[in-house]
Amino acid sequence: MIEGKNLFAGSHEGVLRCWDSATGDLRWSVEVAGPISGFAVDNNRVYTTASDSLHAIDMSSGELLWSRELEGGSDYVKASNGFVWATSSVYELEVADFIEATIWRFNENGDELERWIITERPWYFDLHKDGGALLGLGRPRCGYLKIQPGEKPSHHQLQTESPVTSGCRSSEDCFLLGHADGTISSIGSDILSDSDSNSLVTDIASLDLELISGHDDGSIRMNGTQHQILGSIDSVTLLDKDGWASSWNGSDTQITILGDTTNTISHNARIRQMHSSDERLVIGDELGRLFFLEAEIVKRRRSEIGELDDDENKNSEIRARLRMLRNR
Repeated sequence: MIEGKNLFAGSHEGVLRCWDSATGDLRWSVEVAGPISGFAVDNNRVYTTASDSLHAIDMSSGELLWSRELEGGSDYVKASNGFVWATSSVYELEVADFIEATIWRFNENGDELERWIITERPWYFDLHKDGGALLGLGRPRCGYLKIQPGEKPSHHQLQTESPVTSGCRSSEDCFLLGHADGTISSIGSDILSDSDSNSLVTDIASLDLELISGHDDGSIRMNGTQHQILGSIDSVTLLDKDGWASSWNGSDTQITILGDTTNTISHNARIRQMHSSDERLVIGDELGRLFFLEAEIVKRRRSEIGELDDDENKNSEIRARLRMLRNR
């Protein structure tokens, strides 16, 4: 995650590190019981969910301030205005599914303020501008929940009854939810649901008026145009109006960049996360490596590749003409 001048990353083993995003210098490192599943930043503190706990860390020093055990495995964490929200879920082996989830609300000192228990796992979680939380639900109810402090959760249906599989915030008060049937639903705007794909939405990202979604069948939809690649899409993001998608076909990883032209990059490990902010992009793979890119450098390199391709096309045309002359 990129936050201002800081770059945060967590590992399956429970190592959380902070780097200077401009120089790459390590600022601090903390170890907790892993795996780490989420981050949030508020009031110079980093909050992270890991294994069955929620942790608060001083963003400047890396000091572990407090930890709170949650019920089940921890999932998401969000923080704003001195309040911390987290979710945890319980998986039942006998039914091979999640049987309940708990939404927690703490103050910045780690005092529990409220908790809500629901009968399904949320597959998307974020905070609403009105001070509450929004959750995209899987089975059995599907749809989404809105939770306000001091109130019971309110359930809302969407145009599709398909389970939510992913989501993102597209503006301050608009959320996009991806579904198992390929539909993308919009909450808080007049944007119509997109149902042109019938493959499960694995990830979705939005920036200004740009929208990109990745699907289980290897399709990538960006601004109404569909691209098809081999494998399944693991992660998508947007960088300077270009779409980025990582795919995995069981043995090989490929990064696809969609813009005025389409470029592909092979990678030697599966990519687990891509996150962009302020024209910067960080990519994390399953070998624990991070790759930090700036939009201007990417744009220049892609332009150089285009010039090389043009030169190669010109050389191919010249060689073809020479062959024609020799064959006369």
